[in-house]
Amino acid sequence: MKKKLTEIAVQKLNPEAGKRLEVFDTLTPGLALRITEGGKKSWSVMYRVAGRGDGGNRGALRRMTLGAYPLIDLKAAREKAAAALELADRGDDPSDKRRDDLEEKRDSTVDNIAARYVALHLKPSVKKWHDADRLLRLHVLPDWGNTPIGDIIRRRDGQKLLDKVLMAHGVGIAREVRKHVVAMFNWAHDRDEVGVNVLAGMKRKDLAYGHRERVLTMDELKAVWAAADKMGYPFGPMVRLLILTAQRRAEIAGLERGWLLPDQQAFEVPASHYKTDRTQVVPLSAPALAIVEGLPKWNGGDFLLSTTGGTRPVSGFSKAKARIDTLSKVEGWTLHDLRRSAATHMARLGVAPKHVEMVLGHVTEGVAGIYNRYEYLAEKRAALDTWGALWK
Repeated sequence: MKKKLTEIAVQKLNPEAGKRLEVFDTLTPGLALRITEGGKKSWSVMYRVAGRGDGGNRGALRRMTLGAYPLIDLKAAREKAAAALELADRGDDPSDKRRDDLEEKRDSTVDNIAARYVALHLKPSVKKWHDADRLLRLHVLPDWGNTPIGDIIRRRDGQKLLDKVLMAHGVGIAREVRKHVVAMFNWAHDRDEVGVNVLAGMKRKDLAYGHRERVLTMDELKAVWAAADKMGYPFGPMVRLLILTAQRRAEIAGLERGWLLPDQQAFEVPASHYKTDRTQVVPLSAPALAIVEGLPKWNGGDFLLSTTGGTRPVSGFSKAKARIDTLSKVEGWTLHDLRRSAATHMARLGVAPKHVEMVLGHVTEGVAGIYNRYEYLAEKRAALDTWGALWK
């Protein structure tokens, strides 16, 4: 059936009961509207590629789908069909062109761009390239990995990502994520893999240096502690260990059974997993040890805090954090603030500042320039035991 299609006509067209209907547009030769028995409508275009047949004639009749109506309206369908027919007239198969475009799009996903960015730029030129690699893998690729880099064209996409990181991990991590994402997009722009880096110059007052960083009061920490108990595994134990150990979220969430040192009642974070590129030995106070000993022992997985039987570390922090906020009624804090809060309260309990810094794994001038990972273990244990005594 041929018909001069209009938007109103497309809306009203329906097949007879039990039949399908196909209508060809008289204004755009080859454009067809298919309507199923159930009334679903979709567009396609029929074409013959010039020079693909015998004796240089046009090739066999082919069909290429253009998409569903009303997602693609009549005007858009005509434009797509005209573009396909123009390619066919030039001797190019529009189906091949679309397949090539899809392959190029898959190759330009943020996941693939990030892999090339790390391999071709960071590794050869940045000493601590694995820090940036880890930040991208932990905080960017889970949300953006499968997205073609050209589809992230709005600054609000970047702002939403930073909001999520800030809420779950604090100001410091959010600053680093912003820095490395902008740098990766700049690199992709220089290679003509993205037209414009709309993330360049992305400003955030809440990420400005000197911005007030939260220290929870003891009453607030106790409320969060109680809320964590109601949360249950794995987020409840994770939050309590963050409070008790003053370590970063990445180190606690990624805790592996192989890191445990049972004879020393401690765990050891490998240098490859620690921000300062140093192995960090973390003593476990009595309440921290009780939590660790109560964690599941998976048969096939190494991660102690997991929702996948230990095969992958726990994730989904934003939802968990929102639930803790509701249960604790404590507002305006991030998971990273637990680390800062624990350090502040240890100092208030009389723990020497340099020992607090050692617990945090900070490299402090005059102390940590050169030290064996077991040096200061007694001082770190004393600090964490003093702090842990408040949480029995």
